[in-house]
Amino acid sequence: MASLVICCFLVVLFSACHEVSSTSDQLCIEKEANKTYNCENLGLSEIPDTLPNTTEFLEFSFNFLPTIQNTTFSRLINLTFLDLTRPGDLPDGKSGVER
Repeated sequence: MASLVICCFLVVLFSACHEVSSTSDQLCIEKEANKTYNCENLGLSEIPDTLPNTTEFLEFSFNFLPTIQNTTFSRLINLTFLDLTRPGDLPDGKSGVER
């Protein structure tokens, strides 16, 4: 009986660990090779390390960046467009920040 309980516990524990890792492995969609990426609505709290520094256009809305520092996007040296908004955030209906 004890071995059955331990076995069930291990199955539940493994399932929970697998679920957590699969959600953190969400990948951005590459729309234009090495330039344009869509990372919208992936539940991300940081900029993925998998984005190349050649990224120019980044859609990142519907995620949660707890803070934005001077270094948050510094690795993305070619970044010219960044969308961090949600519908209704800007009064004119536009989204994104252009540099």
